[in-house]
Amino acid sequence: MTTDEFHLSGTGQTPPAATPCFSCPLSAVPADVWRQAFRRPFRKRRPFVFWGLLLIVLGVICFALTRDEGEEVFAVSDRLALVSIRGTVMDAADTVNWLREIARQKHVKGILARVDSPGGGAAAAQEIYEALAELGKKLPVAVSMGGMAASGGLIISMAGERVFANPSTVTGSIGVRMDIPQLQGLFNKIGVGQQTLVTAPYKNAGSYLHPLSDEQRAYFESVLKDMHAQFVRIVAEERRMDEKKAAGLADGKIFTGREAKELGLVDELGGQDAAHRWLAETTGVPLERKFLAKPQKRHFRPQDILQALFGLDVNFDLNEANHGAPVFLYQF
Repeated sequence: MTTDEFHLSGTGQTPPAATPCFSCPLSAVPADVWRQAFRRPFRKRRPFVFWGLLLIVLGVICFALTRDEGEEVFAVSDRLALVSIRGTVMDAADTVNWLREIARQKHVKGILARVDSPGGGAAAAQEIYEALAELGKKLPVAVSMGGMAASGGLIISMAGERVFANPSTVTGSIGVRMDIPQLQGLFNKIGVGQQTLVTAPYKNAGSYLHPLSDEQRAYFESVLKDMHAQFVRIVAEERRMDEKKAAGLADGKIFTGREAKELGLVDELGGQDAAHRWLAETTGVPLERKFLAKPQKRHFRPQDILQALFGLDVNFDLNEANHGAPVFLYQF
């Protein structure tokens, strides 16, 4: 139909102009996809489920970061327990607590104590010795001396039913030491002083601000002699040695492991493997079975970030802070 014919048809309108048809690419996306894309987030639709799952995940991560490194504490088969004493011993709490945990484990049949220490605080070394010796009344204890088991390290080793040392192990050093820092010369140079009031004549004995008087020296020497006698008595009793012979060894000298065996301070020459073999034969626990080891937990500490980022050592040691006080040491 032409335009003239359209008008003649009586409508009075002209036909619309033809327009091209364009197809939008998004129109090909199914409606279900669009509904899923603009759906409310899961955390808003199921908040309790979402946060519950998140807490579980965080809990698993925290457990993984702080989980025990080493063997499980609760064993299900006969095991041998490992007790490690390393470095300077100034605090016995961790080791004593681990020994108490071992005592509660019915499946532990023996203990291997690995001692690699120059000793430390007199009381700390003696406390570990007493706890290990008490446990040794119920379980066989083998001691393996490492590179050094001297002074307080030797006292701890005396708790062993069988003591092993390497031929070159440094041991011995039977005796007591007392360190009294002296800072009065430095303080006099910089014009710093301190006055101390006491209610008893020996209350301020051993101050780092003045040297010992003759009376104070005699007082501290009597304390040291008593501690020395305790050391000698422990060696004599544990090694089934005449006390005079033990006293003859208590001149502060160190011995090699080979000399210590000749003197009766150790039983056999050998390393940790030799001690392990003896303990396995004594208890019947298979040699290939893993030790029950003290858990080593990793703890996140804010000061670790400061140290990592800025190199700041913000650890505070109370022992170092108390450097002015005299300390009694079973230490080489």
